[in-house]
Amino acid sequence: MKILNIIIALFILSASSAFAQETIKGGGFTAGQSIIFDTEEEKAVTAPLEARQALSKMGIDKEAEITVVEDQHVGKYIKPTVENLSKLYWNKDALDLKNDTAIDNFLLINECPIYERFYSDDFEWLRVRKAARKMIAEKKDSFSSKFKMVVPIDLGRYDMTRKGFPLINNTKFLDLRRVDIGGNSSSADICGNERAIEGYPRNMILILSKPFNYDFVKLDEHIAQAYIVNQKYEPVERPRELRSKQFNRLAFARIRMSFHKYQGQTKGSDGQKRAIMFGKLEGIDIFEDANEKRLLTSIDLE
Repeated sequence: MKILNIIIALFILSASSAFAQETIKGGGFTAGQSIIFDTEEEKAVTAPLEARQALSKMGIDKEAEITVVEDQHVGKYIKPTVENLSKLYWNKDALDLKNDTAIDNFLLINECPIYERFYSDDFEWLRVRKAARKMIAEKKDSFSSKFKMVVPIDLGRYDMTRKGFPLINNTKFLDLRRVDIGGNSSSADICGNERAIEGYPRNMILILSKPFNYDFVKLDEHIAQAYIVNQKYEPVERPRELRSKQFNRLAFARIRMSFHKYQGQTKGSDGQKRAIMFGKLEGIDIFEDANEKRLLTSIDLE
């Protein structure tokens, strides 16, 4: 999304460069290439020879067609980057359109080239700020309030009776009411700025209306067998942050959430400011990989 480029051209003849498109930047996990499986369209992906042989011995069809559920939520939830959180604050009326600093800092976060080019010119900046205020007023209701975060989980041995994997090694979710969201460094450079940005906490806390519990991943036996074989013969590359940690069977939970109401700010255990938001969990999806390509199962919550 190109922000302000049309509006600002009306005010600044010299501003010929277009605004940068919105991107979901850095932070979060990265993983190596992975195979995408897709059951709903009955697309088959041939596994490596060793995996095919192992699956054949387990009774999975001779062609070794390994499939999982299609990701119905791809692209619908965004990462809690500083840029995306800054827009959420406007969407939930955490900031005042009359506040010049709030407008200026929004541009600092989202439009660094424009900020660097015009902020030192007092008269041109008044025009930039006016255009930005108009854009935010028109667009803030369309800024997303649906976010996701991907966290590592550890799966135990497959339970033949309950048909699934228990979450082990302190990765289960028990009576969860308060979710610390973000992972954005409090000192990361944002357009040459390494300090806290007034009005825009880099991270937030989600307060749930009721506790959330999740300690068991229900999974069809064939999909579970394919996952176990993949873990042995074709494991996905671990994110750098997890390479030194021990897991029985590493998987990833994508937690989908929506925010409803801004409730002020507080300080986290690290002493840094966090926004407080009320909201709810909308679903949880279990993947083999942190890149959200190998989906195992998906659950929608009420």
